[in-house]
Amino acid sequence: MTNLLGARVKEGWMAGLPPHPENRRRISGAYLSLIEVSFSELRKDLQHLLESTWAESVRRRAEELSVTLARACERQSLDELAAVARSLANLARLPRAKALPIQAALREKFDALMREATRLLHVESKRRLG
Repeated sequence: MTNLLGARVKEGWMAGLPPHPENRRRISGAYLSLIEVSFSELRKDLQHLLESTWAESVRRRAEELSVTLARACERQSLDELAAVARSLANLARLPRAKALPIQAALREKFDALMREATRLLHVESKRRLG
């Protein structure tokens, strides 16, 4: 039995088949550019977070941007970029009392993750543009 919602299965309604892998990878150049700009903004926010000695308002902004960026990447099946953004969100989520003693290590980790994001964006751009 089917209707507009999808096929009836034992557990409930099935929404439909997942997209074909080729269709999942189609990302517009504009969208990829927005992701790149967002990572650039996040880099600035993380730098500001370190310079502000983990000010709460700056921390919240960095966390929110990285979580939003992770979700945007997940929606477009940019799974590796999403993982980088989630890692950055988890680090930005640290409370001030835990972050300050390890600030030098956090700076190194932020730099490494942002380098990885840049590399992954480059790979994705080359894949798109050939």
